[in-house]
Amino acid sequence: MSDLRLARLTVAIALICISPSLAAAESSEYVYCSNGIVCFRAPCPSGNALDLVTGKIVKGVALNTTELPLQDRVAPDTSDKLYAGKLVVRGSIQHRGEPSEPSMLVVTRIERASDKAERRRCAAH
Repeated sequence: MSDLRLARLTVAIALICISPSLAAAESSEYVYCSNGIVCFRAPCPSGNALDLVTGKIVKGVALNTTELPLQDRVAPDTSDKLYAGKLVVRGSIQHRGEPSEPSMLVVTRIERASDKAERRRCAAH
């Protein structure tokens, strides 16, 4: 095997190994809660997101659940629980579209029920 092919193979293997950890670094656990803003069209910055890893609150985010598994999206109480801050979700804050549009919390998985302290902390802002 030539040195060039060996170098390319090594780089390819390294990228494959690094990619999952980069993807994991982009997502975090959040509690989403309503901030009281009422909107009439999407996207709507009607919520705050408490990042449980950093403790930071991201204000004025829209909620995007299109990446959730179908069984979670169609569950009758998922939407109510999300807006009430009763769920801890895995996802990422993404900035899409125009700079004037709100950031979105793109939810990819429901982790667990949130506890009272997490809900209180999110709703306090």
